Amino acid sequence: MVTQHLCDELARAIACVLQEHRHADRALKRLLGPLPPHDERRQLIARTVYSVLRHLRRLVWALGEPETFSAEQIGRCIRAWWVLASVPMGKALRSGIPPRSALSARWDNPPSRAVRSSIPEWLDRYGAEQCGNRWDALLAAFETEPHIVLRTNTLKTTRNELLEQFHRRGIAAAPHPVAPDAIVLSEYVNVFALEEFHAGLFEMQDAASQAIAPLLDVAPGMRVVDACAGSGGKTLHLAALMKNRGRIIALDTAAWKLAELRRRAARAGASCIETRAITSTKVIKRLAGSADRLLLDLPCSGSGVWRRNPDGKWHLQPADMERYHHVQQQILRAYLPMLAPSGIAVVCTCSIFPDEGERLCQTIASSSRWHVLDTGRFDPSAEVEQDGFFWARIQQR
Repeated sequence: MVTQHLCDELARAIACVLQEHRHADRALKRLLGPLPPHDERRQLIARTVYSVLRHLRRLVWALGEPETFSAEQIGRCIRAWWVLASVPMGKALRSGIPPRSALSARWDNPPSRAVRSSIPEWLDRYGAEQCGNRWDALLAAFETEPHIVLRTNTLKTTRNELLEQFHRRGIAAAPHPVAPDAIVLSEYVNVFALEEFHAGLFEMQDAASQAIAPLLDVAPGMRVVDACAGSGGKTLHLAALMKNRGRIIALDTAAWKLAELRRRAARAGASCIETRAITSTKVIKRLAGSADRLLLDLPCSGSGVWRRNPDGKWHLQPADMERYHHVQQQILRAYLPMLAPSGIAVVCTCSIFPDEGERLCQTIASSSRWHVLDTGRFDPSAEVEQDGFFWARIQQR
């Protein structure tokens, strides 16, 4: 049974996410850190944090309160969510919370689309303008809970072998219907406590993200630059596709992310990866014309992953869209020249917005130097477990 202490801890963590723009996964890591790996409370804590962030405005509406998003109000939202989700609670915790019937009646009748989908009003207007007929379906997808998706590390095992290991453990796992190396878990599992994780047999990576690296059509022996590598999910996938033969240069401006990539690469057995921190423009210029393949996973709104990371919709501000556009243009101008004359670049964003996709490509295509070969988009979906991504393949003219 949940306690007042747990509710207070969760409320403080969620308040920090909202008010101090902290990442929910890091706040959750601190909450889960003291708990044993297989403690049953882990699932409840994770689900509560993400569900309250996903449905915050709708929960406040169900409570019949004006929006303040204070820690006290977030605490009531947590308890309201527990009531709606039939989490066992004592009478003291239910105090001050409307009965389930009253909560459900207001929950089922929100006053607007923005409240129903728990997004800021400005973002609802922006999304409708950007996405048109797609917007309602996208919002509906963001309201659903995602499943855990893993990528099999084919340097060490196959998807069928990994599925067999999971089934022997009693883990409900199934092959993803589209992504060839992906596995979907239908129930919560602390995957980071599994022996298979520590042995480097898989990484957590969404199916749409897994679709990006194959677009580069890499082969063993190639020289590949992943120029916005971050902590390396796609970098590791490239290493597996190259069978760990060749050279992958992983670049990023954040040295701490590259340190995490090195740890992940060691676990995965991917020795073909070299990390370089971007400390000046010289790092980029030295690689001019050298990449057989170039991956540019551009900084963006992150709107494609709001189903999985609902805190992102609360961190975004109207001015950020113009800032991201400026940064994207800067990166394209500075980084695309790393591509060799016969090479292929893939530019992608984890965004649902055309300003960070199709319209970004129009800028590239207007250049006399670059030719857009083809483009594609994945939209978040509850039917096919995937996040949102836009991608374009580019060559020199």
